[in-house]
Amino acid sequence: MDIYGEAWLTRHVEYFSDPEAGPDALLNDATEWLHFAHNAIRWLAELADEHGSVNAQRLPVMLESIATFIEMGTRCATQAHLRMQWLQIKSEVAQPPA
Repeated sequence: MDIYGEAWLTRHVEYFSDPEAGPDALLNDATEWLHFAHNAIRWLAELADEHGSVNAQRLPVMLESIATFIEMGTRCATQAHLRMQWLQIKSEVAQPPA
């Protein structure tokens, strides 16, 4: 695949969250990434509807970009879940058993 294909995207696109970000902030980021994917799909559908077809050379790049948005949203949601678990463990360790 060309330089902007899936292999390039997966090697060069990363989601770096603030180490101090809480689960709520991470879930907000996940929602934003998934909103980007949703809008890109709707835009692609509008292009296909208006023109009757989509540029076959650009379609793979667009689909890979949408997949990347979804991947970023998934990573944010996963990090939020892990942070929630970590915070729960920290609070359990800090409180001595009764």
